[in-house]
Amino acid sequence: MPIRFRFKSYAWSLGSTSFRMADFHRKIEEQLSLIHEFWAERENITWDKETQKDYYNFLYSKGFITGKITKDGDKAKTAREKTSGLTDIGLIDEKRKLTPVGEKLLEIVNSGDFSPDNEFQISKDSFIYLKQLIKTSCRVESG
Repeated sequence: MPIRFRFKSYAWSLGSTSFRMADFHRKIEEQLSLIHEFWAERENITWDKETQKDYYNFLYSKGFITGKITKDGDKAKTAREKTSGLTDIGLIDEKRKLTPVGEKLLEIVNSGDFSPDNEFQISKDSFIYLKQLIKTSCRVESG
């Protein structure tokens, strides 16, 4: 007699609504490069409100963000919004430094080799996203 499984819902929650953007994967990959560059210029600095403000200013200076924000608190909030989803999918850690997975994705981007070399025959960067999303979930219901 076959075993019957009850239907379960799944949802992925990545960052905030502000994290949603057009050309999602390209923006993620561009931001990983910018995060790498940002931290390369700063040693022994922690991810606090001052650093968040600096990160916003850095993103603005690189043209990643348009529309100048003048209030420091709003700059910090925007920096957190831009990075929260990257933390959720394991590309950066809570200190906003690249994880080994983030470094691997950045390596793929920098090499320009997106060729499909996996069992799903999808591009290398898409395969990383797939594996990260499989690891990332939140419970919709108990039980």
